[in-house]
Amino acid sequence: MKPPPPVTRSAHSIVEGYVPVRLNHFMAANTETFPMRYYYNDEFARLDNNIVIFVGGEWAISPDYVLGGLAYDLAETMNAGLFYTEHRYYGLTRPSSNTSVPYMRFLSVDQALADLAQFIQYVKSDQFYNGRHRNARVALVGCSYAGSMATWMRVAYPHLVDAAFSDSGPLHAQEDFPEYLEVIAEAIRAQGGERCLASIEESMQALVKLLETSSGPATVSRMFNTCTTIQASSPLDLATFFWFGITETFAGLVQYAIPGDIPAACAVLTNASVQDPVQRLADWITSQYWTQPCIESRYSEVIAAHTNVSYDSPDADMRLWTYQTCVEFGWYQTTTSNRQPFLSTVPLEYFHDMCRDFFSANFDENLLRSGIKRTNLFFGGLTRLPDKVISVVGGHDPWSPMGPNATHAHFLAPVHILPHDSHCRAIGSIHDDDPAELRAVKLSVLLRMHNFATGSENSAASLTLAASLAVIFAILHAIV
Repeated sequence: MKPPPPVTRSAHSIVEGYVPVRLNHFMAANTETFPMRYYYNDEFARLDNNIVIFVGGEWAISPDYVLGGLAYDLAETMNAGLFYTEHRYYGLTRPSSNTSVPYMRFLSVDQALADLAQFIQYVKSDQFYNGRHRNARVALVGCSYAGSMATWMRVAYPHLVDAAFSDSGPLHAQEDFPEYLEVIAEAIRAQGGERCLASIEESMQALVKLLETSSGPATVSRMFNTCTTIQASSPLDLATFFWFGITETFAGLVQYAIPGDIPAACAVLTNASVQDPVQRLADWITSQYWTQPCIESRYSEVIAAHTNVSYDSPDADMRLWTYQTCVEFGWYQTTTSNRQPFLSTVPLEYFHDMCRDFFSANFDENLLRSGIKRTNLFFGGLTRLPDKVISVVGGHDPWSPMGPNATHAHFLAPVHILPHDSHCRAIGSIHDDDPAELRAVKLSVLLRMHNFATGSENSAASLTLAASLAVIFAILHAIV
């Protein structure tokens, strides 16, 4: 998902541009191209004219990350031009007239990485500003799936990428991903307390029992403000309610939590003045903006929304991302583990049905498993990280089990673990409100990225740079 916008610190003029890239990079006879969108900020492009690219993922890009964030700070330290690239099929980077299945055969991470490779070659050519970046060193910065891409660019194109930083990037494709909700449970226990976690489980048990009664579906529908009365006789409708209404709401809470968010939610979930545990759960769920204006519980409506093949459909991004999960990654956040409080409400089969019903019967478990095996074969999963890649992982990030950590051996580059942080917390600029550990990690990332990209590792200059960065950012944030 798109990282939250950074605090911007520049009013510099930003260029929005398009570069033609190949539709199919892996068939020489296919010379079709389409326009790939990017933003460019040359505010710091002087002297060496290096390149920093903030990699776009499964979202539409905007100028925000060429005006602020850690990539912006890195561009300043490297005297670099700063770019923000858009992933094929997302935003305005549209290789086809619509997103029908035949047109989406070129939507893959392999093709997207090749787009980045062609983009880097273009920016370093004489075609771009008369070759101002011809001799540039290249650093990539990415968050979440885009962080995975930054890492994988060093695997696939090490001759084009000098350094990469991945914040919260999953690296191991996996069909069933129950660990996601296990981390949510641990984060709630650590930040909200054992009582809060127990209250959620109590609420879920009571909710499931209530839905089994004759009047329960209507009662639950009123309490949780569903778009229509839940059809408890339909396993797909029930899974839709629990997925979109319950587990995804907690995912939003924990994955993007900032200090205080989880304790505030737990105050509602354990409110002693509300005796009914289901009501406590409903009070919190319906107070969240992502459950508005109502919770959709009709699987048929979900299918209708995600079979709309227009790029301008409200659910276009989810349709596209679901396609990628069905053919490359999996990562289905099921309730198949007993180490989470949401019972067995969202089975793996629910996501199998989505793949078939969003696209076609050909998108079955065999295709999914073949794609997952291929992804891990091509990029190595968690067996090895390439050199000159820096990774940050949040201990309370639900995606962390799919990313590098201290138990995964044979890494050639540093992995920073932030034990109490959530998803993509290191991608923003250093700020006065940052906890000391987060601030230290951000400074370390800037220093190491500069050293990796410019080849100045272990030099006296790097120590001077570290001291200078600390002073510079202290001054910058004192006046922001």
